[in-house]
Amino acid sequence: MVSNIVSYILIGVLLLGMVALMLVQGRRQKKAQEDYMSMLDTLHPGVKVKMASGLLGRIKEIREEAPGFKTVTLNIGEKNPVEMTFVIEAVQGIVNEEAINKINAEKVLAEANKTVETAEIKADADVKPAKTAAKKKTASKNK
Repeated sequence: MVSNIVSYILIGVLLLGMVALMLVQGRRQKKAQEDYMSMLDTLHPGVKVKMASGLLGRIKEIREEAPGFKTVTLNIGEKNPVEMTFVIEAVQGIVNEEAINKINAEKVLAEANKTVETAEIKADADVKPAKTAAKKKTASKNK
């Protein structure tokens, strides 16, 4: 009798835990959807975006084709831009160009430091044999 009551209590606790987990997950999804919709509302011409397909492009124009149906025209490519039109929901996110420029600058700086270090190692390697030869000459003169 007591074991049946304990079993029912455990089942009830598990069910309550599952319901609570579903509610928390639903709130997270709702918040993510609200953030996405607010991001879409902030889009304007000139902003660089990433599409769900992986394409990167700069927004040329945003048009409302019908109530609730917007399209975005992108210039894809820097030197010879190609215009492509997508539904606005295909925009995955805004590209942070400052962050990309910072990463590229850090890569260039790292490569420059690596080149300097390589040059220093080569210069140090050239100096060591010269020092050894000078020590041998000095030792032979002292004898």
